[in-house]
Amino acid sequence: MTGKKKIPSREAIAKKEIGRTVISRKLTIVLAGFFLVAVFLVPIGQFTYDKAQAVFPVSRIGGPASHLGGSFVAEIKRRNHLILENIDLLETTVEEQSLLRKAFLPPLQYVMLRFLGQGNEKAIPGRDGRLHFAPSLSYLTGPPFLDPDQLQKRAGDHELWEQPVQPDPVTAIVDFKAQLDRRGIQLIVMPVPVKAAIQPDTLSARTIDQPLANRSWQAFVNSLQENGVQLFDIRPVLTQFSEKHGDAYLVTDTHWLPGAMEAVAADLARRIAAEFPEVQGNAGFQAQPQTVVGQGDIARMLTLPERSSLFADQEVRVNQVTTDGHEFWQPDRNAPVLLLGDSFANIYSTDGLGWGTGAGLAEQLSHLLQQPIDLLARNDSGAYVTREMLAGELARGRDRLAGKRLVIWQFAERELSFGDWKKIDLQLGEKKDNGFYVAPSGESVQVSGVVAAISRSPRPGAVPYRDNILTMHLVDLQGKGRELASDQALVYGWGMRDNRLTGLAFLRPGDTVSLALTGWEAVEGEYGSYRRTPLDDEMMELEIPNWGGIIDEKNN
Repeated sequence: MTGKKKIPSREAIAKKEIGRTVISRKLTIVLAGFFLVAVFLVPIGQFTYDKAQAVFPVSRIGGPASHLGGSFVAEIKRRNHLILENIDLLETTVEEQSLLRKAFLPPLQYVMLRFLGQGNEKAIPGRDGRLHFAPSLSYLTGPPFLDPDQLQKRAGDHELWEQPVQPDPVTAIVDFKAQLDRRGIQLIVMPVPVKAAIQPDTLSARTIDQPLANRSWQAFVNSLQENGVQLFDIRPVLTQFSEKHGDAYLVTDTHWLPGAMEAVAADLARRIAAEFPEVQGNAGFQAQPQTVVGQGDIARMLTLPERSSLFADQEVRVNQVTTDGHEFWQPDRNAPVLLLGDSFANIYSTDGLGWGTGAGLAEQLSHLLQQPIDLLARNDSGAYVTREMLAGELARGRDRLAGKRLVIWQFAERELSFGDWKKIDLQLGEKKDNGFYVAPSGESVQVSGVVAAISRSPRPGAVPYRDNILTMHLVDLQGKGRELASDQALVYGWGMRDNRLTGLAFLRPGDTVSLALTGWEAVEGEYGSYRRTPLDDEMMELEIPNWGGIIDEKNN
């Protein structure tokens, strides 16, 4: 028995064969070929798609940075930030143009929503077909926006190349009030609650008998009262409207129903009439009922297939405000009341939001008071952007506050948690000619120039708005067939239209472009309320802009 060979166990055999997987040569070739095809198929397919669709190449993400002076270490740090910013821009651009994204995201989103009830990072499905904007829910359920730890966290939560935000809304509002007080102007602050705050039943079947709010809301209200700031709390009006009519907000949109907005305008008009009886007039404004059919902005953020029928269009009735000569209402710079507003003010006023024109908050308030009012509105960043617009007017030597008795500051309530509440000085400057070219109003001037700086356009579907205006600084400006008074210009133009990027969105610093320019003042009434991304150079924003589009580009 001693010479008998020991038979290894099955476990020993397995251990011995680990790492000795035998693959035939033919299978090796097949697997290697499959791997190579998988590696190269995506970029080849993307290149072919871009060529077929005439998509602008992502070959250059930034030009040389201008020298800003300072120490060697500071210059190295600045250039490092520029490189990081450009890398981020490249990654974003590649993602936006991805063929795989366009091919697979819509059907995958449809399956996730239709069968699993899942939205995405922007849109949250509720009950009975309602949709909610994710940041709005984060505002309600997130940390108290006035908590010291949260304020510190927000102040430090930014990319290296970005400026930190000022997170405290009370500081900015009190500072704004103090500046208006010095000019004898009163301020009314009017935050607009998010949908789930007024209609919590659209999220949960639990019975909730009062509006919801962030845990810092009452502390915010108390702080404003302590500092003498007038707060117009519209929660009771919206709650009463919702209880009476079943809804106060659009089904698949972030914004309020026309009737709810008009109820708020009526309550605000009564308050203004009581405090400023001289503001009421007899301007002859008339309201003309119109039916509007639209699709909600949150539904568009879901990036569903184009023929998807999960969410039907909604029909609403708006009241367009016209003069006694049947002309659409327009803001009056000389009016005693100035409204600063965001997309809640514009939703039924700006055609680009998809819910009609001439029937927004400013129009309704003006109609109820029978008095012209002034308006500065922009469809995003209500925490600061309208104050910047006002400060820009003043800095250019145009006193937009002259003759004003009252400023109403309307903004979305979620801005309290996510907005940049930076202080902005309202200093009246002198009219200056800094050598920037401004096209004659009403004329179309063809020019060519080099892009020195350009703001970014958001990814289609990533923001609640279908349109976005870019800002460009052009140098080496040359006119076609005419002499120009200057070789540089500030230009606004469409970067995104109806959730599609335009040719301007693909321009980078250093590119040469041919544009048709006209004076901004000629189109400001039509385009001034659209979302716009500014340049990083705040001083550049003080220059008088032009309106431009790429020559021969469709829909410019």
